[in-house]
Amino acid sequence: MDESRIFWICILVGGLGVVSLGGIIFFGTYLFRQSALRFWKEHPFWMDMLHFWEKTGIRPNIPRYLSDSFAEFLQRRNEFWTTYGQVLISALIIIILSILMLTKTITAEAGLPILSGISGFAIAKGVAGGRTGGGPDREQGG
Repeated sequence: MDESRIFWICILVGGLGVVSLGGIIFFGTYLFRQSALRFWKEHPFWMDMLHFWEKTGIRPNIPRYLSDSFAEFLQRRNEFWTTYGQVLISALIIIILSILMLTKTITAEAGLPILSGISGFAIAKGVAGGRTGGGPDREQGG
């Protein structure tokens, strides 16, 4: 291929990469914003507590419940942003390596193992992040 075709292919790959990253960023911030608002406004715990207080007139240990629910919310938020950041960085590196391989700055022998390593790392982190338990041996104390 001549240099003008390679240039336009690199521009196309870069443009698609920027659009993809923009979509990931928009989706992540929209998803998190909606879940955070819904947690505080419409969480069934708060509605159940209001009905309980109205029926019995007893006020349970409110600060402890608020502290526990807020700690869980922060933990889930941190897990979300950690995974989200890893996906963004992986996508950015894949786009940059693809452009470098198209311009023949790096060869396929050097670029493909890097791409497969980054893809494997992103997939492994996503799968490991979904598991919270230690398996049947840890649950039984063995």
